Amino acid sequence: MSQQRARPAFTLYRSSGRAAPPLWRKSLLSLFSVGLLALTLAACGGPGGGNSSGVKTGGTLNVGLDSDAVTLDPLKSTALVDRQVMLNMYDTLVRVDTQNKIQADLATSWSYPSPTQLVFTLRSDVKFEDGTPFNADAVVANINRILNTATASPPSPRLSEISSVTSVQAVDATHVQFNLKAPFAPLLAALTDRAGMMLSPKALASGEDIGNAPKNVGSGPFEFSDWVKGDHLTLVRNPNYWEKSASGAALPYLDKLVYHPITNESVEYTNLETNTIQAADVVAPTDVAAAKSNPALTYKQISGLSFFGIELNTQAAPFNNVNARRAVSWGVNRQEIVTSNLHGVGVVAQGPISPTSWAYSKSIAPYSYDTTKAKAELQQGGISSLTFTLLISSGSPAVAQQAQFLQQELQGAGITMNIKQETFASLLADSAAHNFQAALLGWSGRPDPDGNMYSWFHTGGGFNDMQYSNPQVDTLLDAARTSNDQSARATDYQQAESLMLQDAPYVFLYHGVSIQATSKNVQGYTLLPTGIMEFAQVSLS
Repeated sequence: MSQQRARPAFTLYRSSGRAAPPLWRKSLLSLFSVGLLALTLAACGGPGGGNSSGVKTGGTLNVGLDSDAVTLDPLKSTALVDRQVMLNMYDTLVRVDTQNKIQADLATSWSYPSPTQLVFTLRSDVKFEDGTPFNADAVVANINRILNTATASPPSPRLSEISSVTSVQAVDATHVQFNLKAPFAPLLAALTDRAGMMLSPKALASGEDIGNAPKNVGSGPFEFSDWVKGDHLTLVRNPNYWEKSASGAALPYLDKLVYHPITNESVEYTNLETNTIQAADVVAPTDVAAAKSNPALTYKQISGLSFFGIELNTQAAPFNNVNARRAVSWGVNRQEIVTSNLHGVGVVAQGPISPTSWAYSKSIAPYSYDTTKAKAELQQGGISSLTFTLLISSGSPAVAQQAQFLQQELQGAGITMNIKQETFASLLADSAAHNFQAALLGWSGRPDPDGNMYSWFHTGGGFNDMQYSNPQVDTLLDAARTSNDQSARATDYQQAESLMLQDAPYVFLYHGVSIQATSKNVQGYTLLPTGIMEFAQVSLS
């Protein structure tokens, strides 16, 4: 399957994500008309008032996304932009905090009766929007929905994330047990995301179009309202949301979220400056200084978990030749990309594990910019001339500029790279179908290093569009999953990373950052390393 990906991160950070309707000019006009109303609501504080906590309630928050969502069905989703919407609609069994620590969500606690059994205690006060109670049967229905794709072609990308789960069973209404093939250290981390999103079993059984119009499906702070693709996607307040604020106030505070796809990151920033949107998922590197100095805005950034680079199709010419892949790895100037293209908003990457991870090793750095070594790889591989096409997402000047940087750098090694732009949805579809030679795609990152490696680089992994396979790498990634010894796991990941980099199925360029880019009147925003914009506790002052 295609990744939970991200196009190059100019927020900067980007999953698993990516997308973007090409008609950004049309979107901009729509945004300005919507923005006039939003500006009035923001100025008035919206139709709501205060509450016992003193927080103003009501109002509409307009949110810029660097592409349109692809699907709102977590079973099928592979894009970060989908997660930005879904994690405001669907609750998960557990969640991550600002320190990447696992916290309770729909599950209040958990325990391991044995190394291959995980039991969750569930909340008993939650209902889905259609009135169906959330309970152990609901968990069983959602997890089985993933497990039942094992014989599908292709299976759900979620399957490799929880592949050690053999079955799940309801103990009683508030307790559910996961049975495992072997100890599975990354399971809790996987359940903080789409694998752990809970949807109404009644909706799942009804054949409802969850991907495009998931009405009355979730239990999260906001409900699906409407989606005009390429223009806007609207969520409205869930009046029966179970979670309360620290002071006991009902959540969410906002009446409505309206997401607007804007593929041009500079246009997205202009919309933020003019208050046409009040939150942006990306800020172009060239606009970061202006965002920081603008008194009407809040801009913050923290190190992220992401990686960005070039997927290489290892089963198709010319990259079925390992020397061709290594030649490209030697032929790109990562530091120039970070310095000139990203204006320093990012960190040079050599592998999938970012410096924020406990499994990171700075000693793993096999490639630098060396055209002599790139040419030597071509000669060793018997390649007299290397020409290939790089797929990139359309609509973003920054993405196009990054591709042009790469094109110029590779010319110095005698490598010709052609550039083909596609909509983000088409790029995801082509990568999923292995209909590409090279693709500029990234990953938003996960709190456990397994989430940055297994699905991408294990044979048959849910996001392994490169069709990469190395039995030694598989063995190490499998071993890391079954150990609870963090030091041993780190060693396994680092050894797997070193082997995988020798095979060069992916050209790592940089690690991104997670940002907050909002209007000053946006209050209660929590900046997460995952880069997900969560709005349950956000209000407009």
